[in-house]
Amino acid sequence: MSTLPKNKMARKNSKKLYLGALLLIVAGLAWLAVSGFRGGTVYFIDVAEALALPADKPQAVRLFGKVRGEGLSRLQDRVGVRFQLEDKNLADKALWITYSGAVPEAFAPGAEVIVEGWYRSDQETMDAGKLMTQCPSKYEKKED
Repeated sequence: MSTLPKNKMARKNSKKLYLGALLLIVAGLAWLAVSGFRGGTVYFIDVAEALALPADKPQAVRLFGKVRGEGLSRLQDRVGVRFQLEDKNLADKALWITYSGAVPEAFAPGAEVIVEGWYRSDQETMDAGKLMTQCPSKYEKKED
């Protein structure tokens, strides 16, 4: 049996409990920060820059460009689309994108899009996990 009064023992146990809870919270926040930084590095480049990347390994990138009409097709085995993304400033530069997921309503030939995923420079293709379209009518000045 302990020689400490019950009140001091309870206080000592509650300090350990609070310290343990604080350590768990700090460890959880540290894990969230590290995992967020590790998976969040994505380079925003245009098509011409992507085509110039070294062919050593796939890279996580976010590309901006225009959808070409030629070769545009829905995926047969899942929801998604395969299309060519051309550089906004250099129309002769393009690469193939395979996107799996719900296709936005504004997606069409000539639309400006941003795709995010894994670019394989050795094959000049990209497996996209995100597809975002820009709606030009929201940003253009209305005529009177």
